[in-house]
Amino acid sequence: MDEREQAITRYLLGELTEQEQAVLEKSYFKDPLVFNQVLQVESALVDSYARGQLSSEVRERFEQYYLNHPSRRERVEFARALTTRIDERKQPVTRASSVFWWQKLLALFGGQRPRLRFSMALVSVLIVLAGVWIFIAIRRQQQREAAQIQAQRENDERRQHEQTAQQQPTNTPPQVPQPSPSPITNSARTVAFVALTVSGVRGSESAETQTLIIPHGTTQAQILLKLKDDSYPRYRVALQKIGGGEIFTQANIRPRSTKSGANFIFTVRADQLSSGDYALTLVGITPEGDVDNLSKSLFRVEKR
Repeated sequence: MDEREQAITRYLLGELTEQEQAVLEKSYFKDPLVFNQVLQVESALVDSYARGQLSSEVRERFEQYYLNHPSRRERVEFARALTTRIDERKQPVTRASSVFWWQKLLALFGGQRPRLRFSMALVSVLIVLAGVWIFIAIRRQQQREAAQIQAQRENDERRQHEQTAQQQPTNTPPQVPQPSPSPITNSARTVAFVALTVSGVRGSESAETQTLIIPHGTTQAQILLKLKDDSYPRYRVALQKIGGGEIFTQANIRPRSTKSGANFIFTVRADQLSSGDYALTLVGITPEGDVDNLSKSLFRVEKR
């Protein structure tokens, strides 16, 4: 077991510090490879518990921490029932290893009547399908739990930032530039602005590519994303340069409501952008924690 698997096991048993938990959760929420590894380690841990293969110390920790969650207890019951059924149907190997599996299956049912052979084969197929269904159900539950954990952590961070901002003295409220046809820059030449429109949360990409012009001396760029159909309780937005790296990601956010509809406003430092094509991806998050890809708005940046 490598260091990451050991850390994941300790995480599942509640043995990591809050800082270590935050680092691991951020990693597996953003990296699909890490997320799949967490699923594999968790499945192996649950299977070992269901088969009684854990040491007394690990088993006690597993029951105290992991089984404290109702959905996890259901998952363990599924695994226990499945492993028990599989172990009961295991047969000792009496044929040479070169014999194919289908030959073994025919030999197993060959002495039975045709109708009985068919019934036993059908039961075997149903058991396999039940195992696949349980695996899919467990995976979807794990994805929902991961999204809920990430959402709770980001909500806590956002509340902490808001409390800090309220304690600090404020002078003049920040001014938001009014939407106007892009490309456009304000007269002070310190903020560049571009407006993008999504016809609906499942709308297609605009045929016309907008251009964000950033003159010399500009310090910030603001991106307005108009969302006419606000159908999700939370959203996630990511800005990435085509063929390059990611500029920013904002999760669990809500649009601002205006008379013309809902919209998002994102502020980016001008030095983070270079000339080229960019994609602003919008994702909707359902109340159950499922993620739906909604749109990808393309625009061009020209630095002068």
